[in-house]
Amino acid sequence: MTPQHQTFPSTTTTGAMASTARRLRRWTPLLAAVLLAPALAACGPDHGTAAPSAPLTASVDAPSDTPSDGPSADDPSATPGPIPTETAAPLTPTRPTPTASATTSAGSVAGSCTRTLGAYPQLDPGATGPAVSALQCFLNDADFGPVAVDGTYGAPTRAAVAKVEATFEGGPSRPGRVDAGFWVSVISRSLGDGTLKTGSKGPDVTTLQRALRAAGATLAVDGTFGAETKKAVETLQAANRTGVDGIVGQDTLFLLKSGATIG
Repeated sequence: MTPQHQTFPSTTTTGAMASTARRLRRWTPLLAAVLLAPALAACGPDHGTAAPSAPLTASVDAPSDTPSDGPSADDPSATPGPIPTETAAPLTPTRPTPTASATTSAGSVAGSCTRTLGAYPQLDPGATGPAVSALQCFLNDADFGPVAVDGTYGAPTRAAVAKVEATFEGGPSRPGRVDAGFWVSVISRSLGDGTLKTGSKGPDVTTLQRALRAAGATLAVDGTFGAETKKAVETLQAANRTGVDGIVGQDTLFLLKSGATIG
């Protein structure tokens, strides 16, 4: 029998095989990683692989579907909560409460003041009666008060009388006494500066007629400047040596407010 001979690879073939084996050993882990990466990514971080990060895109504010804690201001169906109220200070300040004396005076003047008297008598402190009430009304009219119109010539009325006396040139001859000149002066203080003459009518004529009556003239107090009133004015003008024209102008007004009488 012819003996069989075993064939061995050559040295060149053996070297090539060894080189191929080395390449396989080097690339095998990389191939495994590439092939297993998708499966591991699907498994998430619990299997040791981090989840892919979110794309780096700019965020855009969009309406949220998540309900908020309260109604939206833009929601027309939302019921608004109560609106707090504030009390504003009044635009117009309130009137001060009048003093007791002013209240008494205003009430008495409105209800019981009679300014037209048949005669205006002499009064001294302590006097009482309708003439004192009329005096108190005239003092208030001329802004020498306020004085309570109570018909009693007491300390408040005396203080108001003193204010009138302070306007007299040379002072009063009998302080506190209300005589004819005082009556004429205090009544005339509420006259305006307009000229009064025949045909004039109104409150100033009524006041003029009262002053002329207090000065000593005899005439009706009716608010109409007629012949009787003109005659009384001429008598006053003649008694005080001024122009006699029966017209109450600046000179005659000065005489009246100074307390001039007929005689």
